[in-house]
Amino acid sequence: MAEFTTPGETDRVLELLRCVDLEYPDGELLEFFLLDSIEPLQTARYILDRCSADGDGLDLAALLSDWKRLISVFTNDGSRHPSRDQTIISMISKRDRGRCCLTGLAHSVWDPLMVVPLLPTEGFQIDKELHELLGIFIGPSLLDWLLLKAASLSPEQNHWLVRRSAAAALAQGVFRFIFEDGLQYTVFTSTVGTTLPSVIKKVPFRRTARFTDCVDSHVDNPDTSALEILSRFAHPIRWTGAAREAACKRPRIVRSGPTDSLWRFLSERCATAVAMVWRLVPALVRIRAYRGLAFLGAHMYGPSCSLYVQRLPFGLYLKTTSTTWHRSLANEFAALQLVRRHTNIHVPSALDLVSDSEDSYLLTTTVRGVPLGRCIDTLSHEEVTTLVGDLQKCLLELRAVPKEVAPKYAITNVLGTACYDGRLIIGSVYDAARGDYFGPFVDEDDFNNTLRCIPLPNVVHSSGHEIVLTHGDLNLRNIMMHNGRLSGIIDWETCGWFPDYWDYTKAHFITMLHRRWLRIVDTVFAKLGNFEAELAVESQIWWYF
Repeated sequence: MAEFTTPGETDRVLELLRCVDLEYPDGELLEFFLLDSIEPLQTARYILDRCSADGDGLDLAALLSDWKRLISVFTNDGSRHPSRDQTIISMISKRDRGRCCLTGLAHSVWDPLMVVPLLPTEGFQIDKELHELLGIFIGPSLLDWLLLKAASLSPEQNHWLVRRSAAAALAQGVFRFIFEDGLQYTVFTSTVGTTLPSVIKKVPFRRTARFTDCVDSHVDNPDTSALEILSRFAHPIRWTGAAREAACKRPRIVRSGPTDSLWRFLSERCATAVAMVWRLVPALVRIRAYRGLAFLGAHMYGPSCSLYVQRLPFGLYLKTTSTTWHRSLANEFAALQLVRRHTNIHVPSALDLVSDSEDSYLLTTTVRGVPLGRCIDTLSHEEVTTLVGDLQKCLLELRAVPKEVAPKYAITNVLGTACYDGRLIIGSVYDAARGDYFGPFVDEDDFNNTLRCIPLPNVVHSSGHEIVLTHGDLNLRNIMMHNGRLSGIIDWETCGWFPDYWDYTKAHFITMLHRRWLRIVDTVFAKLGNFEAELAVESQIWWYF
């Protein structure tokens, strides 16, 4: 293989890694070996020198094996026990001001503070044949520190005060660090995987902290070299844990479709019947009731992942927007009714749509489960295969729904009027008269004119695609999972009749960086058509945004 000399060498090697067919999540492990190393360019060259194969490929088997062995050294926390030396405990507790250095939380009876070593005090050995690999990843300075100085640290340099759950989280790769000049440091939490210690719910994603000035405490602070090493291994450790969790899953009995139950069917029927009567109540009374339930829901369940959606008691959800976007809620209300009437896709039941002078409210039932984004990292191969089949079935049903509105227009929302879509909004100059709504479009040529990017006159979509009903926002938040199976699809405000490639390119547009999700998307749509040309056109326009 020819040696790369371009500035994009790291990106080229990253693409080569992604082209190798590896078992999940081995590809992610190697990507973070490159991306989280201290010098990615040097690491890229190391990968090329060690793994070059005939042609333009890479033989990664030996590197992957050694990399996993090295990760396991820092994953095993069996010897990282709390200190029992009362002198050390007292000294460190006073230095760290009685608060967890990771979370900033004080002592709790259920989650006590402990004085623990940063690195294992005994039994911590790294095979010599892994020294070169480790040096590439953490750099020669940290390698020398680890091999020559770490074992001789004083107790105060190798210990700090943390909560028990935070210590477990650190060993699981949940925390990463950035050290600034002086005593200040920043703690970040990882979202890889599903099994996270409960303490993570109590701390922000990013937290700034500060070590005590040793001039005042007369006690040395923790040696940040150890934390720098642990920080670099955080992502690899998380991905190793995700692989272990996926491998431990037992095969589930695959039913003919997404999970359902008689109880849920009856409860939704009951909710629909009650809603029909409830809608006879004056709008002002209903709105006051929804505001009260939203206040109660926020205290019971906390905020949701969307500022506009709140979980309510009784298995309900409330979506609230300004009346400016009432038409998007009206479209979602109609879409939920249409999809339930023509398909077997499990979607929320639309119960009420009401507005006052300022806000609009959409009340729906819930879809059980969690968003795909919260469990995708630990899905087994069998679960991914089943998910692909379930999504293909849903999309085929959706595409078969007949268009019975606005026959003069080819591309419309569910109501036959203007479309609301983030891709159209971002790609267009704002027009106050039009707002955030586009169309309806007489034909695909009319629609393509809206998609055009003026500075890229030669980048144009072709016409002649089949116009089908699309969801318009398939992403990791809107696909719900329960017990490893698809349990439903939510958030239908962008639903409408669009060209048959639209759900595919939009799925790539919304989630550009999650490699496993994009592989799932590609596999799902492979059965529905070849849309590579359409994605290529869209990608050129997106990158111009």
